[in-house]
Amino acid sequence: MVLTLIRRFERVAQVVTAAVLVVNATLLLAGVMNARQAVVLFIAVEVPLACAVLIAFLLAIVVQCRHGAGLRDAVVTTLGHSPFRPLVRAEIRAYRALWQWIRGHHSGVTPGAIVLGAHRGTLVMPVAFAIATVVEIMVLHLLLPWMWLRVSLAVVSVWSMVALFGYLAIHRTNPHYLTDRSLVLRQSGAVVAVIDRADIESIALGPRFTETAPTIKDDRLYLPNADGTNVDLALARPVVARLPALMPSRRITEEVSRISVYVDEPALMRAMLARV
Repeated sequence: MVLTLIRRFERVAQVVTAAVLVVNATLLLAGVMNARQAVVLFIAVEVPLACAVLIAFLLAIVVQCRHGAGLRDAVVTTLGHSPFRPLVRAEIRAYRALWQWIRGHHSGVTPGAIVLGAHRGTLVMPVAFAIATVVEIMVLHLLLPWMWLRVSLAVVSVWSMVALFGYLAIHRTNPHYLTDRSLVLRQSGAVVAVIDRADIESIALGPRFTETAPTIKDDRLYLPNADGTNVDLALARPVVARLPALMPSRRITEEVSRISVYVDEPALMRAMLARV
């Protein structure tokens, strides 16, 4: 009971701390407050809130240790209850995927499997965003008179650009793949469905523009790109499909017997699946 109350307080304190920090930065950038007022607000509000979060964190660890948990397990468990844990994990995964992409490596592909890429055309928007970001940094550098503000906005702009390419890299480094026995479909670095090749009744090639985001509708799993899908699979028996999402409440798990997916080389996919 005590541990539950401590964790609840810690989660609320973390959210409030982050919200106050965002409000403080927004008021400063909007010119509502000057730098001195922002510092005073930070010291008067942010510092006590940060101390409260730290104290709650330490209390949670102490309570768990008193109940027999090891120090390392207590720390990991306490960190795992943070409301920002999914965001931090997603950020770390994005940077790791970006490094793998730069090195030309794939993640989690079975040795000897055939990679089925699905990234054609996905670089258009990120490249356009990167160009716009560079132009924005140059314009702000000329317009803003305060060096600290120019540097801060440049750092935020570069970080957002790196994060965008990192999330794109997750898709690039975690492609669909085909083994001797199964077809593995993935989305956002997670396995969505594993289909036994013997259960694939038919495969048809052709564009389908009805869905441009991963979803499950009417017993059909959609794994499209921005232009829809180009391969339709019909299965002899249903398989479980799990669509990932950052928030657990947004994740979808259903059985499907039809699949529509986009791949860069649909003819290759059909030819390889025909070899059962």
